[in-house]
Amino acid sequence: MANIHTAYLHSLVLQHQCHPLQLVAELTSASFCHEYLVYEHENEWAIGINKRLQLTVNHRSEVCDFEGKVAQVNPHHLCQYIHRATQTLSGEDWRLFGRADFEFSRFAHDLPQQECEHPLLELFVAETELRVTTTHVIVRTFESSLLAQIQAIITRVSHLPSPLPLQSKSCSQQDIVGGLEVKHHYQQAVDLAVNEIKTNQYKKVILSRPAILPFNIDITKSFINGRMNNTPARSFMLKLNNVQAFGFSPETVLEVDERGTLSTQPLAGTRLLPQDKTDAARLKNELLNDPKEIAEHAASVKLAIEELEQVCDPSSVHVSEFMTVSERGSVQHLASRVKGQLATDKSAWDAFRVLFPSITASGIPKREAIAAIARFEKQPRKLYSGSVFITDRNGFFDAALVLRAGYKTGSVSRLQAGAGIISLSNPQREWEETCEKMACVLNHLVLETSDAQNSSSLISEAVA
Repeated sequence: MANIHTAYLHSLVLQHQCHPLQLVAELTSASFCHEYLVYEHENEWAIGINKRLQLTVNHRSEVCDFEGKVAQVNPHHLCQYIHRATQTLSGEDWRLFGRADFEFSRFAHDLPQQECEHPLLELFVAETELRVTTTHVIVRTFESSLLAQIQAIITRVSHLPSPLPLQSKSCSQQDIVGGLEVKHHYQQAVDLAVNEIKTNQYKKVILSRPAILPFNIDITKSFINGRMNNTPARSFMLKLNNVQAFGFSPETVLEVDERGTLSTQPLAGTRLLPQDKTDAARLKNELLNDPKEIAEHAASVKLAIEELEQVCDPSSVHVSEFMTVSERGSVQHLASRVKGQLATDKSAWDAFRVLFPSITASGIPKREAIAAIARFEKQPRKLYSGSVFITDRNGFFDAALVLRAGYKTGSVSRLQAGAGIISLSNPQREWEETCEKMACVLNHLVLETSDAQNSSSLISEAVA
């Protein structure tokens, strides 16, 4: 692979007094922005606008690299191949934006792939990259003409009032297209999975269910509204190819810093987080003392340790945080963090291969759980429970788990939520858990203008 020049031709650092959310919304809505990926992490909003160079992986394990060359790659070596491809990028400070569908994980576990029109994984160097903090915007671009346009947007947004919560559509599970059928199928799947667990086919599986909405959602406004009402570990918004999505990730799949310190954050065990503090405290205590939730969480932490030991110096692997309670929007979770030092002969992509998909979005053991998911769920998950991430030249890699998200493909808008199934699971309670998780997004959706005017009739027709 030849070296590929990626150094940005133009850069600028600008001060601003804007609300970052509002600035992100205006930048991604600009006429020059055809595709984008927004990734919020630790008080910075990274925005990749339009693709300068890209790498994709399809369902046949074919990689189209940054030069446009296609290679058939052994599925077990895909992540190593991707790592080598990224090393061909020259430039002092390149950053890659990416996303991986849940089904990308089937390669690592030697499971067959279904036909799929769009790539299972894509990485790109942005034509224009921005890093937005609370006080500054770093702009790097190949297009000099965009500098003035971006400055004009910042100036305009600085004169706008801070965004207020938007008028959201009052949605409930009754609005979901075919909701009763979905509920019946989900509870039946939970019951069957419990029986398989009791016969030792696997220990845990996360089963999800879709929610097709009878109206179109406004992705940008729903993202703003949802972010103002959620407390995610990471958030994201994207428009890539024909897919739009936004989400409020409760946990990370993988975090690697420039020194090779690696961590993952399993969240397993859930209760509602009501606004009433007394009720919230009662449910927190219930969560911390529920044998089913504790068993589910402990099993996830154990597997996380075993996975890190595959790519880290085993003596460095440790649990830095165990079974605390993390508040994420309308729910609260049992949370732990496992850390380690990446082995000298391993890369962040080796770690991604092992840790993806998240334990808390697949199951234990992973291979058997992923196979069970394909049997029980009618449609491929695609981006749901996949990952959105950023990575750079210095070894930094930050990958969010795609949950608590909204998706829009063409004219179809949908949500999706799941729950961890073990031998102690109850189908009704697991259904309720999916409803509680989905509320993080469902309660804050903003409709597209035309659908906001016609939503009542659409819902009536969909439910009839």
